[in-house]
Amino acid sequence: MKEVYGIDLGTTNSCIAVIGEDGLPQVIKNLEDAATTPSVIFYDETGEPVVGGEAKSMMGSDIKRTVAFIKREMSNKNYELDIDGTTVTPITASALILKKVVDDANEQRSYEGLPPIHKAVITVPAYFGNDERERTKQAAQIAGLEVLGLLNEPTAAALSYGTKGLNNKTFMIYDLGGGTFDVSIMRMENNELETLASDGNHHLGGVDWDIALIDYALQKEGLDVTYDDIKDSKEVGKMLVNAENCKKNLSKADKAAFKFMYQRKMHFIDISRSVFEELTEDLVDRTINIVEKAKKLALERTDNLNISDIILVGGSSYMPMIKKRLMEEYPNCNLRLDNLEPDRAVAKGAAIHASSLEGEKTKVTLGDDLATRSYGIRCYGSEDRLIVQNVIKRTDSLVYEGSTGFTTREDGSTSVNLALYENISTDEEVELEKCTLIEESELEWGFPVPAKTEITAFVVRDSNGIVNIKVECQGKTKTFTIKGEGTLSEQEIERERRRLANKHV
Repeated sequence: MKEVYGIDLGTTNSCIAVIGEDGLPQVIKNLEDAATTPSVIFYDETGEPVVGGEAKSMMGSDIKRTVAFIKREMSNKNYELDIDGTTVTPITASALILKKVVDDANEQRSYEGLPPIHKAVITVPAYFGNDERERTKQAAQIAGLEVLGLLNEPTAAALSYGTKGLNNKTFMIYDLGGGTFDVSIMRMENNELETLASDGNHHLGGVDWDIALIDYALQKEGLDVTYDDIKDSKEVGKMLVNAENCKKNLSKADKAAFKFMYQRKMHFIDISRSVFEELTEDLVDRTINIVEKAKKLALERTDNLNISDIILVGGSSYMPMIKKRLMEEYPNCNLRLDNLEPDRAVAKGAAIHASSLEGEKTKVTLGDDLATRSYGIRCYGSEDRLIVQNVIKRTDSLVYEGSTGFTTREDGSTSVNLALYENISTDEEVELEKCTLIEESELEWGFPVPAKTEITAFVVRDSNGIVNIKVECQGKTKTFTIKGEGTLSEQEIERERRRLANKHV
């Protein structure tokens, strides 16, 4: 069996898995003997990075030397931190986290006399667009990995459940992680998995419950500040750690204590589960709204949407309020946790998919998956309004080839201005104001042509969600490869890879 890793690069915790000798996915523990590794980086006074559990314990001492929840910034092309002269970006920070989990896994394998592995499938939130996917891939390359593919996290979770009671059913993956939320509605027929709809928010997750708890505690103690007011102070790191622990305790008990230091004074409050649930009800509401949007999208691909099971994934789905609310909203659905830990299912599913890419047979095959962005070209619609005509929609299959026709507008044109836009609409035509400009360029053919001369856009999207659009007119072409802003050149990737290669994190 060819061995390859499946990696869940999480907002709060990361996990790595491989297919064992028994053909089943197994999580590889890190060198601290934990199944998951905190996605936290702490830069010590010498400027060296410490990653994982040790970094999380140091987080309380100085939040300004800490990098946490970096996955939330993967879409922010301008995000960077300066820590003692070291520039930290979402790409370089993610590379450090990936290097930690892979190095630990390879060292554990060496104890068993097994060779290291450098091939992997990395999971991403289903709601990640092209930019975030490309940056994730580049982070893995910097970490020294050969990326076999990127896989949507809900799809990975579904693969980890295999055929266990899901075959010939339509089901939902409700994935509430530490920093992101995804929902996918899927169908499995004859052991082939198809995604009907995906939606989500990569700024909604367990940390928002932690922040709500901190805000409540600050108010309860009569302190005239909020988390946002003090989020850059040294004390906030420890607050976040203690808030997370209090939240976890409230999943097991009806009451828990929360202590925090503010302005050199220690504060203690007791909080009940019912009060905590009331404080954070709006966050649960937001997840339900996203679920309903996904259901509407799924109805565009099927006439009969009979969801039988809801599979809970992500560490934050342990909170009793999540199960309670889902049972209230969808009483006819079977809630599933089974024996799979929700914080490990994604890594296990990634390992299964990675194995299949290397030619191994698996119980479940991957059929249609989806992206979460549409792409279109600016043109004139009715009443001479500038609009965007989508050439590939988010409801199209992830792996896609197709073409769309346009025409020149005026007699005598020798060129056409092309503008490519991204949007989240499923419509053929979208208002320009609802779209984001990706790239603008000129296609020239050098001689006049009459109005209504044909222009054709050919579109290809690969299994990683990378989109290529070739626009052709009069034998001349212009190609757009949507790689996203804020990504690195091949030279920059290699330079960062060499710099990181000998670092122990």
